[in-house]
Amino acid sequence: MIPTPSMALRAVRGSLVAKIFAVCFLAIHLPLIAMIAYLGSGFSTNPGPVLTILLAATLIGTITCLSTLWWFIRPLRSLASAVQQYQADGTPVRLRLAQSDEIGVVANTVATTIAELDGVMRKLRQQASTDQLTGLGNRRWLTERIAIEQTRAEREKAPISVVLFDLDHFKNINDSHGHDVGDKVLMAVGEVIRDNLRRYDLAARIGGEEFCLVLPKTRASEAAAIAERFRAQFEKLWIEPLRPGRVTASFGVYEATPADSMQAMLLQADRALYRAKETGRNRVQSAGWPAESR
Repeated sequence: MIPTPSMALRAVRGSLVAKIFAVCFLAIHLPLIAMIAYLGSGFSTNPGPVLTILLAATLIGTITCLSTLWWFIRPLRSLASAVQQYQADGTPVRLRLAQSDEIGVVANTVATTIAELDGVMRKLRQQASTDQLTGLGNRRWLTERIAIEQTRAEREKAPISVVLFDLDHFKNINDSHGHDVGDKVLMAVGEVIRDNLRRYDLAARIGGEEFCLVLPKTRASEAAAIAERFRAQFEKLWIEPLRPGRVTASFGVYEATPADSMQAMLLQADRALYRAKETGRNRVQSAGWPAESR
């Protein structure tokens, strides 16, 4: 098939090398083209005008060549800047080029690849910090967030309370009815927690049937009231084939002091939780307070 001008133009548009060759060819031969046009028009052949034409054509060709090459490679500078910004602060690379040459292919491929990798990384980070069964945070996530909340509470001179709770006799549920039923119980508990937390509260599953709530700006008495509401809602859960009221939990509540480490907070709440279990389970026990029965 004989190449047509339109086919040649498409080939040049799709190839950076072809465009560079075309621009350089025209820039190099512009003085010759200008001289041929000048002489062919019947103008004087005196050295002065001829030299002027040659110098002007050479200057125009050089400026045109350099500026066109800069325009061709300009997207690479934008791509490099976008990649550096992504590496610095995670700003997404949104560069999309309409051109179909090598630079366009490279830029669009890099942008697409980074976007896909960023999505995968976000998903992996979420999976690394989330308990897949309940949708709550996991222990690793809680360790990171509780330090932030402690710093904020100390800076704002605000209280912060911790609630630990265990599902009562959860092992018996798994042993008697199977782990599928146990998983349903955990998912139902997670749903209750997610639906009733305040926007600034933290919740995590930190063990098999052990959960932790971190309640910023909350005194021990308020935390105990929140725990009591959760206790009552868990008791109302009815998950086949369990009898109504079978899902219960024991709670330990502790209001932290500015000097408390995360380990100290959890230890005090765990001691209160242990006392709640000792005094009959399905109840809320605050550190330093008498147990509250149902």
